[in-house]
Amino acid sequence: MYLFIFSSSFLCVVFYKHIIPMGKCCISIWTICIVIILTPVIVILSLSFVTHKPRLYIQDMYVPALKTTTGSSNATRLNTFIFIDLKLQNVMPFNGLRYGDLNLTFFYASNTSLPAVGNYTAAGFYQGLKKTAHRRVVVRTSGLPWDDAFVKVSGGSVVDIRVELATTVKLRRCGRYLEREAMVVKANVRLDGSGEEVNKKTVRLVG
Repeated sequence: MYLFIFSSSFLCVVFYKHIIPMGKCCISIWTICIVIILTPVIVILSLSFVTHKPRLYIQDMYVPALKTTTGSSNATRLNTFIFIDLKLQNVMPFNGLRYGDLNLTFFYASNTSLPAVGNYTAAGFYQGLKKTAHRRVVVRTSGLPWDDAFVKVSGGSVVDIRVELATTVKLRRCGRYLEREAMVVKANVRLDGSGEEVNKKTVRLVG
């Protein structure tokens, strides 16, 4: 934005000095220059008040202990970690974002009576205009009924892992941060005998 203002000012000066003779239409020319400079500034400032929450996705999830395909081994079955690729998008072209800590909680959604089976906290960070970031994490699980889950996927069924993410978000507008807002989103990820999401698609976390 600052580059545009500087460029517009420079062009106005050149236009005034070299194209319009001195003393003629002075007021009109400077009025045009002011309009040229201020119009985009006003538009940009107005658009900066149009805000959107970031879009969060599970780009990929892999659970080795659920892999039943050819080539899996006992070592794979014993690997009870959850590997996840979290995708974060700032869709705003005029406002940056600062995330607080990203608190991830995992549930075995195929049995809703069970408590959380895993937790992970990723450090917060700043995200620039229209930027996308990834956080790839490995989550240690506890209390997940792996035998039950493995029997289901071995029989051609699926299991659901619910992911809940809680964080805070601060908007950065015109060089200053606004009040911090809480954000809680979640999604169910459906896994099959490959240990991956059934349709190999990105899953969006929603509130």
